Amino acid sequence: MKSHGELTDLAAAWRDVAAKGTPAALATILHTSGSTFRRVGAAMLVRADRSVVNPLAGGCPQQDIVDKSLSVMETGRVAYVAYNAEQGLDMLMDIGCGGELEVAIEPLDHRGPSFLDVLDHALGSSQPFRITTDFPPPGHVGGVTRAVHMLGAGATARDAAASEPHTDGTRLVETFDAPVSLVVAGASHEGRELATLAARLGWRGAIVDTSIDRLSQLGPTPPGWSAVETHPGRLAQAVRLHRATAMLAMTHDLALDIAWLEAGAAAGAFYLGALGSQQRARAIRHAVASTVLHVPAGLDIGSNTTREIALSIVAEIMAARHARDGRALSQTGGPIH
Repeated sequence: MKSHGELTDLAAAWRDVAAKGTPAALATILHTSGSTFRRVGAAMLVRADRSVVNPLAGGCPQQDIVDKSLSVMETGRVAYVAYNAEQGLDMLMDIGCGGELEVAIEPLDHRGPSFLDVLDHALGSSQPFRITTDFPPPGHVGGVTRAVHMLGAGATARDAAASEPHTDGTRLVETFDAPVSLVVAGASHEGRELATLAARLGWRGAIVDTSIDRLSQLGPTPPGWSAVETHPGRLAQAVRLHRATAMLAMTHDLALDIAWLEAGAAAGAFYLGALGSQQRARAIRHAVASTVLHVPAGLDIGSNTTREIALSIVAEIMAARHARDGRALSQTGGPIH
């Protein structure tokens, strides 16, 4: 399964090769069984110079997929590659995987931008969406067709997230929850670090502040982000808020942080967080009645620097988004995906 960040990176790379008219291929995992390095739907773009976007694996399988992708660029036909007990198992064992998988490798044509325009709209929306990909049957000549379907406001993020990618013959169906939208209240170096890290995950959002002067000192915002001058009472009019919104108050002003968090709670944000000591946290919990309030924000990973604090907060937001408790994987007994 691809994340929103991977979708964004793959789409940008596809646009680039289409604009340049250079050959490329897309390798997508169609089927898995047992322990494998990625799940169904994970995809990697391979360029003619052997460089890749979103690697699928390490070691031998990665190189073998790249080699076969180069062949697909030459033939112009979709290829299906299996790694199982009959072929390629040694490559999976090299990286410690004992499962089986099938990969579809397609040549990318230069008509991709029309599909990518629709995908960009879906990624920029606040709604869950589904991508349906139809591959030609093995041995048949034909291209790959894709369609994006918006699921509408009636589909909750959790409903979408619960739908695992699956294949029906040569049709791959992937359902994505609404992309996370992060609102950072407080124009500061810490807020910019948080926005930068979130943007790398494909999250979009806004840095909001009551002072245009503080916002102007931030410099350019990350891709997909904006800097907005507003105040808590007008937050809903200034920034699009929805059930996929997380809000982090970091103004270093207790009363103002409380006001921002109350605005986020009223909008139905799935995560509300604020920086500060345990004493400050008690004051915020007393003032803001919410079951999704996380103060102090972040996971206990020993963060000290600005970037480390941003990492701990983003990790906690992701855990909340996927209804996970943020434990170490070594302490869990079930599947890690």
